[in-house]
Parts: sequence; structure tokens; C-alpha cells
Amino acid sequence: MIKKIAVIAAIAFSTCANAEVNNTWYAGTTYLGTVTTQGLTWRCSGGTCILRGPYGKGLNMSICQELSQKVGGLSYYYNETGMTWSDKKNQDLLNQCNKN
Repeated sequence: MIKKIAVIAAIAFSTCANAEVNNTWYAGTTYLGTVTTQGLTWRCSGGTCILRGPYGKGLNMSICQELSQKVGGLSYYYNETGMTWSDKKNQDLLNQCNKN
């Protein structure tokens, strides 16, 4: 019986460990409203567009470019996992994002 409980616990832990975790992305712009990029809805106000969901941990260039084009350029693009594109960090990537 103990062995059976251990197997069930291991399966439950494995399932939780592999579950997608919500992350948050931020993009600097003065745009107000919602913007959809590749099926993802950004909410923009207060100088920032915010996207939250289980969409991975990285920054996506094509999403950044589409968002930039729709809102008139971005002053930064980063996520809570620590990836940043700004004038101070990875400026070349931010410039590529804003290229129209």
C-alpha cells in the first residue's frame, strides 16, 4: 500500500512540475487600449502594455515587431523572467523590434 501511495504522489508531483507557469511581459508605449498580436491580447495603459499567460519564458521578436508596429514603437520590452530589450540592455534587439 505504501508503494502505491508513493507512485501516486510521484505522478502528482510530476504533473504539477511540468504544468505551464504564467509569466508576464511588459512593453513600453503611450498607446491606450488592447492590442492583439498573434492571438495574444495585450492590455495597454499607463505607459505599458502587459501580457500575462503560459507562453514560455523568452522574448519573441515577431510578437515584439507586430506590437511595435501597432502601437507606434516600443521604448522597452521585457518579462518577469529577466529578459530585457531596452536602450540600456540589448539595444540592438529593441532596435530590430522597432524596425518597420
